[in-house]
Amino acid sequence: MVARVSDHEAFLREFHSRHAGITARAMERGGSYDRLAERAGTGRVLDLACGDGALLARLPPTALGIDISTEELAAARPRRTVQGRAQQLPFADGSFDAVASHLAFMLFDDIERVIAELHRVLVPGGRFIALLGGGPTADGDDAFHALVNLLPPSTRRFGDPRAKTEAGWRTLFAGWSEPVFERWELDLGGSFEEVWAFLGASYQLDDASAAAIRAELRKRYAGVARVPCSVVTFCAEVIR
Repeated sequence: MVARVSDHEAFLREFHSRHAGITARAMERGGSYDRLAERAGTGRVLDLACGDGALLARLPPTALGIDISTEELAAARPRRTVQGRAQQLPFADGSFDAVASHLAFMLFDDIERVIAELHRVLVPGGRFIALLGGGPTADGDDAFHALVNLLPPSTRRFGDPRAKTEAGWRTLFAGWSEPVFERWELDLGGSFEEVWAFLGASYQLDDASAAAIRAELRKRYAGVARVPCSVVTFCAEVIR
């Protein structure tokens, strides 16, 4: 039996119902969808938490996408998609050669059940590839650091901390291959509006704080033709 939907998952559903396509608008310029699609290969691929289909559109025609948000999936049509949860995938055993997930795996509740489902729907030797992270660089003075310094305190914590780290993956995916982590630093610099499309997609922003932070950043980068903004992600892979 699948555990009840948590408050955090309910928040994510509601957020994406109001902002369908927001992740793609935030990240597409960085090239991560293309790189992840290349890693996923040309076999039977599942796009886990596919959103509006930005990754799915780059995968083979045989690929399927699944997401909890009906509004995101409506934006993905006519591509092949299913509404559902990662904790209870509606697919037969051994349905896929690879499962790919773009900036979603670290948000899932009940991560052990998600991994059990991945193991079930993948063929022996099948691969799980996930893009993780989405944080600022360790140091620097770009717009992402400026946002972090302006964000109000938040108690929102999503997913299992082990899903975010190489050491955590070794524990979670015991019995699979040794996890391989590759650092991808994405350049999301550009015009203020382009950069804000990324910064404004933060789950830590609410309507009240977003307007004030946007105004402060607009003032800070007034007259700057190309606002600097770098994002650190990790492409992680294991083999069943």
